[in-house]
Amino acid sequence: MFGIGQVAFLTGVPTQTASSSPSTSTTEVPNQSTMFNTETNLRPLNEHDTTNPRPVSEAFTGTISMDDTATDLNLDDDATTTNRNSVINPEIEKPQPPPPPPAYETLAQKNPKATDHLSITIGPPVIILFDIVIPCIIYYVWYDIHVSQWNTQCAEFTRANQGQACTIPKPEYDRDILGYAIISFGFGELYILIARVVRLWRYRDLCAPLLSRSKWELDATSWVYGVAMICALIPFVVGSTLEIPELYLYSPGFLMAFLAILMLITLIPVPTPYGINSHARGTPLRPFIYYAAEDFIAVDGLQDREFRVRYNARYENNKSFRRLFLWLTLWWITGVAIYLGCLSAIIWNMEFHYAFGASLGILFAYIVIWAIVSYLWVQIEMDREKRQYEEAAGQA
Repeated sequence: MFGIGQVAFLTGVPTQTASSSPSTSTTEVPNQSTMFNTETNLRPLNEHDTTNPRPVSEAFTGTISMDDTATDLNLDDDATTTNRNSVINPEIEKPQPPPPPPAYETLAQKNPKATDHLSITIGPPVIILFDIVIPCIIYYVWYDIHVSQWNTQCAEFTRANQGQACTIPKPEYDRDILGYAIISFGFGELYILIARVVRLWRYRDLCAPLLSRSKWELDATSWVYGVAMICALIPFVVGSTLEIPELYLYSPGFLMAFLAILMLITLIPVPTPYGINSHARGTPLRPFIYYAAEDFIAVDGLQDREFRVRYNARYENNKSFRRLFLWLTLWWITGVAIYLGCLSAIIWNMEFHYAFGASLGILFAYIVIWAIVSYLWVQIEMDREKRQYEEAAGQA
C-alpha cells in the first residue's frame, strides 16, 4: 500500500483509501502492468532496477531512469507543451554567431568642392607664384637691365683705355632688389597663414582642434608656421641690409632647419607641458607629421572636426598607423638634411645670379618630391590596412 501510494504521489494517479465504503464512488487503482504507457518501454513498478537505481533527486525532478535512455517528465504546467513532456527547442540551444564586424571606416569622408573655401584652394598656386615666380622675375629683370648697362660701360671703358680689361665690377645684387624679393617671398607665406587663421576664426566649431576653448588658440600648425616665417625673415632682412648674399640665400634653410629641430624633438614621447591640438596636457608627444597632417587635412582639406575624431581614434588603436607617422617624420627629417646639403653646395659654388634661382628651385623641388612620395606612401599603407581589416573581418 505504501509503495502504491508513493507511485501515485509521483505520477499523479489517485488511489482508493481503506475507509471508503462500497456505495461511495471511488477511482479504481489501475493495474500495475498498465500504469505506464508501454510505448515508453519503462520498467514495471514491481521490478526493481538494481543496476541503475534512481537517485532521490530524480524522484522530485520527474526523471525516470531506463536501460537505454532517460525520459524527463515535466510535472509543472507548461503552456508550450500538451503531453507534459519537456520540449527542447534546438534553435534556442544552438549558439548564435557573433555579429559581423563594422565596415572599414575611411578617415577623410567628405568630398569638398574647390569653391567651398576658395581662399584656401588657391593657396598653393599663390605660394608658388609669390615665393618663386615673382621673386625670380623681380631679380632677373633687374639683373638683365644692370648687366646690359654694365656691358655698355665696359665697352666704353675698353675703348677709352686702348683695349685694357674692364675693371668695373659686374652687378650681382644691391640692397633694394634684395628687399623687393623679400617682400614678394613673405607675401606668399603670409597669405596662406592668414587664410588658415580666418577659417579657424570663422568656422571654429567646424574645424578647430577638439579641445579648443577659444578662437585665439588656433591650431599647432598655425603657430609653428608663424614662428617658422620669423626664422626665415631674420636672415632675409639681415642679409639684404648688410648685403651678405650667402646669409640671404640661406634664409629658407633657416626655416627648414627650425622645422627639422621640432621634428627631432617630437620623436621623444615625453608628456606635453600643455595641450596640443586635440590632446590634453600630459599626453605623450606624437611625431611632428602627425600634428601637421591632422591640421592640414582638417582645415586646409576641409574635412573638419569629424576627421579629427576618427584620426585620433585610429592613431590610438592602430599600431601600424602610429608606426607610419614615425617613419614619415624620419623621412622628412632626412629630406631637410639633403636639402640643406644641396643648398650649401649651390651657395658656395655658384655665382649669386645663378644661386638665387637655384636655391629657390631646390627648395620647391625638395617639397614637391617629398610630398608626392609621402602621399603615395600613405595611400599604399591605407590600402594595405584596409585589405588586412577586410580579411580579418571575413575570417571572423
